Amino acid sequence: MAAALGAVATERQPHRSGRPDVRWVVADGLLPFRRVDAAIIAGMGWRTITRILAAVPSPPVAVLHAQDDPPALRTWLAGNGFRIEEERLAREARRFAEVLRVVPGREQATGLELFFGPRLLHSDDPLLEAHLTQLHGYYAALATRTRAKKEVHAKMIARRDFLARALSSR
Repeated sequence: MAAALGAVATERQPHRSGRPDVRWVVADGLLPFRRVDAAIIAGMGWRTITRILAAVPSPPVAVLHAQDDPPALRTWLAGNGFRIEEERLAREARRFAEVLRVVPGREQATGLELFFGPRLLHSDDPLLEAHLTQLHGYYAALATRTRAKKEVHAKMIARRDFLARALSSR
C-alpha cells in the first residue's frame, strides 16, 4: 500500500531520494494535506516536531522521535492536548532513542515522571534498565559539576535520585 504513503521533506536536497513508489512532497510539515490519518515525525529536533504538530491538520496518532530533547517534547505534548500512549527505546549510537506514540488527549503524568517518560518508566522494554543506568550516571555527573549553582544542583540531585529509585524498583 506504498502508494497511500507520503514522505515529506522540509527542504529540497538534490541528493535525497527515496523509493520510487512513495510520493515525496517538499512542504512545511503537514500543511499541504487536508487529512492525515497517522504521522511518523522523526529525524529532527523537538521544536521542529512541535511546530509540525501545532499546525493543522493534527494527526489522530503520531509516532515521534526527538533527537535532541525528549523531556522537552513530552512537556510540550502534555501542555498542548496530546497524551503519550506508548514509549519504547531503540539503540542509537552510544545512547538510546526514545520513541513516543501520542494521541489527542490529556496527559496525566507530571514532574519527573513526565520528564523521564511515564509509559517508558513502567514498560517492560528490554533496554530500559541500561537506559536508566546511563541517565543516572549522566545526572550524577551533572550533580557533581553543578555544586556551586544551588538551584541547578538541586535539580540534578532530584533527577539522579528519581532515577536511582526507578532502578531499584525494577
